[in-house]
Amino acid sequence: MTEVLNEAIHDYERKHFWEELNEQIERTQREDPRAWADYLAERELVMGPRSRSRRIAPEWEGLITFPEENDEGHPR
Repeated sequence: MTEVLNEAIHDYERKHFWEELNEQIERTQREDPRAWADYLAERELVMGPRSRSRRIAPEWEGLITFPEENDEGHPR
């Protein structure tokens, strides 16, 4: 029983973490687009250009939202 509760708590904490991260990213994009652009430019310098593939690790499915998916005109 304890193991089931611990797993449920862990799942809830992980989901909460990703929801909060998504909210922070959205807030930065909305409230400080210049800082977001600076972040993207720096990220590309460090990590190289983004992959064109939309594949992500299965355990991340549904937990993160890609920035371009937040565009109102972009089909989901």
